[in-house]
Amino acid sequence: MRKIVWLFTYLIASSVNAGVISISNVTASSTWSTYNVDNLINGSGLIGSLHSGEYTGKWMTNNTVTGSLLFDFGSVFDLTSSSIWNYGNGCCGIDRSVKDLSAEYSIDGITFFAIGDFILNQPVGDPFASETIALNASAQYIRFNLNSNYGSAYTGLSEVQFNGTAAAVPEPTSFVLLALGIAGLGFSRKKKIS
Repeated sequence: MRKIVWLFTYLIASSVNAGVISISNVTASSTWSTYNVDNLINGSGLIGSLHSGEYTGKWMTNNTVTGSLLFDFGSVFDLTSSSIWNYGNGCCGIDRSVKDLSAEYSIDGITFFAIGDFILNQPVGDPFASETIALNASAQYIRFNLNSNYGSAYTGLSEVQFNGTAAAVPEPTSFVLLALGIAGLGFSRKKKIS
């Protein structure tokens, strides 16, 4: 019974604590040869909450204005927002920064649903801060469609983080009923043995 109460308490506490979600994998529609798409999720350019602006901690498309990024969390999360560090200065100028971005979500990675369209600003100077967009979706996958930039033949971002909680567990009343049922089975067996 003590283990059931502990499990119940742990599950409720873990579903309440919101924070930055670990991203299992990210893929891009294309990547310029010296860049790495994993730079979007590995924190390589971050100094606290700012991005250094160094190109070695960024990602960029392979000579295309548009592109897409697919983020996989490994399981379903209740997402609240995303923090996005645009391309910014660093190598070759701020015109590579994403201007128009649309976001979609999916549970299975096959069927996607629209979240919304967002306009991102060009960062000024280095280091630079992130922008936050609202997501409000339960998903294992988020896809960013990069629809335009600020004038370059390449488009890029520096870092992306997602905020939220693990997907909701069954309601607390379900756990209480389960615990009572298991306790009842234990008492009924003791009674039959006596």
